[in-house]
Amino acid sequence: MTTPWPHVLQQVQQLNDPQAPFSYSVTPEGVIVGFWDVAKIQMLGLTGASTFDKEYRVDVRPTGEGEIALEEHHAESRGSVGAGGARFEKQMFKGKSTQKSFGMQIGVGGTSHGQPTNVAGWSFDTDAIKGPLLGFLEHHGWTRKKGFFGRLFG
Repeated sequence: MTTPWPHVLQQVQQLNDPQAPFSYSVTPEGVIVGFWDVAKIQMLGLTGASTFDKEYRVDVRPTGEGEIALEEHHAESRGSVGAGGARFEKQMFKGKSTQKSFGMQIGVGGTSHGQPTNVAGWSFDTDAIKGPLLGFLEHHGWTRKKGFFGRLFG
């Protein structure tokens, strides 16, 4: 039996774990949003400075009786200034994905999420944020909407 969507939305806050680096909320339009501010690093090195930002968001909305659709948003930017000049790069993605990544930056001084540090590291796994959310929704009878090939071969 599928729990009505408004009742599911009332329970989303129970997914939030103060130990987790991400959180879940509900928009006024009734969309469940999982958000992870993965990295926000600024470093000063001996020969220049660098920045790295990475964010991830997953939006879940009902599409039919007992079906949900997921839409994922990735944004990543990095910049540097040094003796060789300046460089900036930004990548954005919207769709479905599976990603695991990690990194580290070391400098003379810097910040990570606004906190002073000389070493800043990060790790990211889409399954870490999607897993609890999908498990919660499946517990309430909601399943992912099948795409074309899922309907064809499923």
